[in-house]
Amino acid sequence: MMKILQITAYYPPSLGGIQTFVQRLSQYLAERGHQVDVLTVNTDHAPAQEAGTSGIRITRTPLDLNLYRAVFSRSFAQKLMSASGYDVYHIHIPFHVGLETAVLAARRNRTPLVATHHGQGLRGSLLYTMMAHTYSWFSQNISLRGVDVPVFLTPSYAHSLNLPAVVQQRMQIVRTGAEVQQFSAGGMGTAIRQTYNIPASDPLILFVGYLGKSNRYKGIDYLLKAFVSVRQQSANARLLIVGGGDWLPELQTLAERLEIADQVIFAGPVENGRLPDYYAAADLFVLPSISGPENSPVVLFEAMASAKPVVATTIPGVVDIVKHEETGLLVPPKDVPQLAAAITRIVQDKDFRQRAGRYARQHTEQYTWKHCAQQMEQIYQARAMNKPMVGTLS
Repeated sequence: MMKILQITAYYPPSLGGIQTFVQRLSQYLAERGHQVDVLTVNTDHAPAQEAGTSGIRITRTPLDLNLYRAVFSRSFAQKLMSASGYDVYHIHIPFHVGLETAVLAARRNRTPLVATHHGQGLRGSLLYTMMAHTYSWFSQNISLRGVDVPVFLTPSYAHSLNLPAVVQQRMQIVRTGAEVQQFSAGGMGTAIRQTYNIPASDPLILFVGYLGKSNRYKGIDYLLKAFVSVRQQSANARLLIVGGGDWLPELQTLAERLEIADQVIFAGPVENGRLPDYYAAADLFVLPSISGPENSPVVLFEAMASAKPVVATTIPGVVDIVKHEETGLLVPPKDVPQLAAAITRIVQDKDFRQRAGRYARQHTEQYTWKHCAQQMEQIYQARAMNKPMVGTLS
């Protein structure tokens, strides 16, 4: 048994891909007999201390500052610096200043440090974007040198970063996981269609994701513009957008200006346990990201496990997951006409839609949380062999 500290800026009940990744990984590691603690920042007024499933212990520290979802907490830094007796630290980035704090804590407490890089998609004002790019350069070229094992989720994403040679020599690729059984079992799609008054014969296009202004790189505005053309070819098509955030009012206004508000449903945030129903209701899933890189979006695996074809963009990370003309279609980012054409093709071509959906489900069978946890476990053991298993998070 190992004693593992998972370090993350966000954790459920906060919703998002990183949150899901850390939670599922922690659960599977705990089920394999390891003691897993989670140290995070309290962004959702959740309990400061919580005993999660499978014996996971969660510590949430008070939030001092949230700047475009880059969170800062003095108490977090203090607790991390005093977190002794662990066999391994595992930090999930991007986590502004959190990575640097983890490097210092690992040195102070002589604890191996693993870092999984989930992406770098945050966007904001011009000033913030410049600051974020500066920090990204620093973290990738300086901070990651202090990490024992940098982990990336897709090869194309790792190669897109132009990492220093010393980081490339240490890095490992670990494919993200998905609750394949949960989604492949099918959900209550009929109930979702009834809830939103969508006839069974109407093509339903789905997007799932956080709709914060910091996530403008998700490209939902381009999806709305493309949907105008889709409606011209398939008048009964509907667009269902799942997710909440401070970008939502602006997107709703755009839908009204494009005169598609009656055909676009903004469902708001949905709990993870209900997502299989939404995927089951849809005919296809769209991820129109314009930059990132996205790395390895969990929603892609969820959609594909649900046997839904995917329309996505040719950005690093995504191109390793979606197989063009097999599990879906890939289009250039920001290309509204091609995005619309790809969606329209899947909507109108039932044979291709069903075939791509079957291939998508088969493709996800190799991407399970169990397999992901086993790979991480091997990395931990290689770095933490013969480490003492005493101490706690104080």
